[in-house]
Amino acid sequence: MDAMIAMRVPSLVVFLASACFTGTPILFYGVSHEASAANCVCIGGILLMSSLLRLWYPLATVGFSWFNALLGFWIFISPFIFGYTDQTAYTVDSMVLGIVIIGMSFASVFACKFRGTRLANAPDDLVGLTPEGHAPHSQTGI
Repeated sequence: MDAMIAMRVPSLVVFLASACFTGTPILFYGVSHEASAANCVCIGGILLMSSLLRLWYPLATVGFSWFNALLGFWIFISPFIFGYTDQTAYTVDSMVLGIVIIGMSFASVFACKFRGTRLANAPDDLVGLTPEGHAPHSQTGI
């Protein structure tokens, strides 16, 4: 399995979940001036940008996955902060999207550490690697 793909697929899921979260106020209210709607648009927009950046440059932007996980936690607790827990569908939507974003962000962070993954697409990572994905013995001093 290629680690670049393993990092990008969860980032794509985060991107799609962020798009859903951004569109949540329109789905439930149409155009709304409530603080929870502004939260969806602002936090969702930030998540869209950071997950898109993560899709383009997965190796250099691992920190953005941690940031996405933090925002996913914010999305998860936002029904309690903005007081819309009485709206069951809106609350469940926020909590499920928050869990998905947190889980996929962690999956993206740890994707290159999974057994059997190797970094094979980035030109910088190909320097000094053998076809098996390991440094040649002459470079490791063995």
